[in-house]
Amino acid sequence: MALGESLSKVFDVITKILAFLVIVAYVIFAINANWTFIDNEIALKVIDAFMYYGPLVICGLVLVEFAIKRNILIQIVIYLLIALVIIFQFFPDTFNTMVGSITNATSALGL
Repeated sequence: MALGESLSKVFDVITKILAFLVIVAYVIFAINANWTFIDNEIALKVIDAFMYYGPLVICGLVLVEFAIKRNILIQIVIYLLIALVIIFQFFPDTFNTMVGSITNATSALGL
């Protein structure tokens, strides 16, 4: 068994656990939106962070798992893409601009 295959299995397990936690966070948030049972602001911020960053981390882990089995050129491209996403997370206006662009495009299409 190569090192890439064993690392791939580790990333696979971590990704599945994180995906489960993200789904649980969405369920708790949806239930709490209808029947408020969490009043603690810190707990709501933790749930919100799971909902926002969880899918990004899952995508990153899946890409790393994919890259481990590929050649060095594909690995470099994937790691650069992940790095760009992480870097742009530090620019808060980037997300707002993306959402605005999507909203404008869908309204222009009549959706």
